[in-house]
Amino acid sequence: MPARRKRRARRRTLGLALGAGGARGIAHIGVLRAFAKAEIPIDAIVGTSVGALIGAVYAAGQLENFERWVRKFDWPDVLRLFDPVWPRSGLISGTRALDQLAEVMGDWKIEDLAIPFAAVSIDLITGEEILMREGRVLDAIRASISIPGIFVPHRMGRRLLVDGALRNPVPVSHLEEMGSDVRVAVNLHAQPVREIMRSKKARDGSTPGTISAQLINLVDRRLARFRRRGHRSRATDDGQVEPNLFEILTASMTVLEHELARHRLAREPVDVVIGPDVHSIRSFEFHKARKAIHAGLIATEKHLPEIRKALERRGPRRRYWRGRQG
Repeated sequence: MPARRKRRARRRTLGLALGAGGARGIAHIGVLRAFAKAEIPIDAIVGTSVGALIGAVYAAGQLENFERWVRKFDWPDVLRLFDPVWPRSGLISGTRALDQLAEVMGDWKIEDLAIPFAAVSIDLITGEEILMREGRVLDAIRASISIPGIFVPHRMGRRLLVDGALRNPVPVSHLEEMGSDVRVAVNLHAQPVREIMRSKKARDGSTPGTISAQLINLVDRRLARFRRRGHRSRATDDGQVEPNLFEILTASMTVLEHELARHRLAREPVDVVIGPDVHSIRSFEFHKARKAIHAGLIATEKHLPEIRKALERRGPRRRYWRGRQG
């Protein structure tokens, strides 16, 4: 009787949840570079906000083009991405940034991407969390990055879509429905982030006028008839600086994302949590791309042994086993 052929064991699949965090999310490029360098395949990606942006670029096979683009950014380049429209339902239209992104990555359908991809957004009308797994990639990105108050919400049919970080800043919860055996999350809020620089000295030593102050001034210049002096950051009698509108909105979102990520990752099924050290990068500091990419690469390399171990594990999933953040 001939020997029975051994069945080839199915390879465990890996899903990656890329979290929200504005410019800190450029660290996701470093994360993806570390996986490629280690020859660990990624079988599915779900992203929120900037995580949706980087995840979509990767799934479209355009990460190298995108990385080349953002590595060249200086702070005037960042300002040129934004098109003020205040006082509509946001300060920035988002059309200009999306047009430039389309030039870099092309106009794709989610169904045509090389690996399964999904983006998380929130419908402001119903409060529902929306997982976009089909349709135009650019629509999914535009909806997911729409920080309330800063970007005009993205309307799709009867839905009014905004940043998915309002409810799910690190969307590991969706990897199960995408069929992932091993679930890896990238949390950009592993360390507290300071969006508001209170001292004038600290501000003067960073970006010229700070990105947020420049954006406010850009809005003011474009919409002179609505100008109010209170829009600009002002120094108080004790040398502190009054935060401007961008800083208030981004700081509020950052606090919300930090707390939501902490609570959700404590109770959701995740094998490894990668936490790049990007606490010194504020939400609109895209000109710090090199620093963010390096942070993502270093943080991921630390966790490669854990990830390999999870991929080699046999038997049913251990639903609530979690790796360390960091």
